Amino acid sequence: MSKVKKDASGSEMKIVDISGEELIKQRAEAMEKRIADRRQAMIELIMRQTDYTEEVARIKLEYWKNNYLHVIKEYMDPNFQDKEKAPESSSTKNQMIYGEIRTFMDDVNKQQLQRKRRTEQLEQRKAAYIAYVNKLQKEVKDNN
Repeated sequence: MSKVKKDASGSEMKIVDISGEELIKQRAEAMEKRIADRRQAMIELIMRQTDYTEEVARIKLEYWKNNYLHVIKEYMDPNFQDKEKAPESSSTKNQMIYGEIRTFMDDVNKQQLQRKRRTEQLEQRKAAYIAYVNKLQKEVKDNN
């Protein structure tokens, strides 16, 4: 900050502040302006993505601590944070491997049992059909 003072003889003397306070103030003002511009840009973004007014967008932005994504998510789904997350497995890699093998083998066993039941049903149907055909042939012979 520079000031102009007059000395006792009446001549002007320019006093220069070399402490850097003026530079610090300028930087702080520039930073505040950037923050305000960024905040205004976030409010405009929220207003474009939602039907919030500027005042509501400002309030929601303060509530979510300047996280505009949370504001928009809240607009789309008010309970977006209540969704339960899948519990992370605390098992070791070895336990996970054996768990996968067990699941695979259970599935294979289930499929094998289904194939066996299907084969048994087909055999029963086949035997019933053969018995029916034999009965029809016997009836045809008896009628002749």
